[in-house]
Amino acid sequence: MIMPHCILEYTDNITDEPNWSAIFKEIHAVLIATGEWHSADIKSRAIELNNHYIGNGAQRQAFVSLAIQILSGRSDSLKKSVSENCLKVLSTHFPRTLEELQTSITVQIVDIHEPSYCRRINYQQG
Repeated sequence: MIMPHCILEYTDNITDEPNWSAIFKEIHAVLIATGEWHSADIKSRAIELNNHYIGNGAQRQAFVSLAIQILSGRSDSLKKSVSENCLKVLSTHFPRTLEELQTSITVQIVDIHEPSYCRRINYQQG
């Protein structure tokens, strides 16, 4: 039950001031509620994009994109449920951006090929 990695990218022109801890807490709750993952296994990060070009390049365009990387083998219905519930979470945290800019908020589940995935974990004693 390793993974998932939640990678949230957003353009530097969003008008909200997101509380990243609150957003990730809610996303983690969605993932934990599936029974597929434990909280200690979920890793999340937000990356502000300073170099982006959307559509025709107008500054009134923005996006927030969440990619959730998981090991392959989960059902399509589970992935769809996670995507839809995470989209609801994100939509509640970017109300000004959705109101003031042409905004796309997306969530996608990305299957990681398990045979090619490697990791090392160092648990500190103490």
